[in-house]
Amino acid sequence: MARTHGKNVNYAFNSVNLEGELSQVVQTVDVSATDVTSFADVYQNSLAGKKSVTTEITGSFNPSAGGGDITLYNNINNGAAATSVFDPTGSGPGTNDPEFQCTASGLTGALVSSYRMSFPVGDKASYTATIQHSGLTTRAVS
Repeated sequence: MARTHGKNVNYAFNSVNLEGELSQVVQTVDVSATDVTSFADVYQNSLAGKKSVTTEITGSFNPSAGGGDITLYNNINNGAAATSVFDPTGSGPGTNDPEFQCTASGLTGALVSSYRMSFPVGDKASYTATIQHSGLTTRAVS
């Protein structure tokens, strides 16, 4: 697979497929680095810390049952970890075709850390949510 087009992305949160209303999915993996340089070192040395994975989703506001608004807002209310699945190609995990999954287990999983609704005059209503991954996010291929 040489290139991927964003139009085929699949994204599910808490087993609810949201890709039908999403216009963008951005996943970010940050690894903090601590400076461990000593006076005797010639170059600066860093030590990798813990990973932090977040997924930002943007979509059309859909207040119906099974839509993104109620699914994401319910997660904020109950505070329970959920499972999220991000499939960049929409065809599941395969050779050179990753699927990223954060599985809910006990205190770990995906949590809605921010949710923003926008209702502009003369344009579509939309939402943006930031999903904070807690625990392992796997990159599955077949």
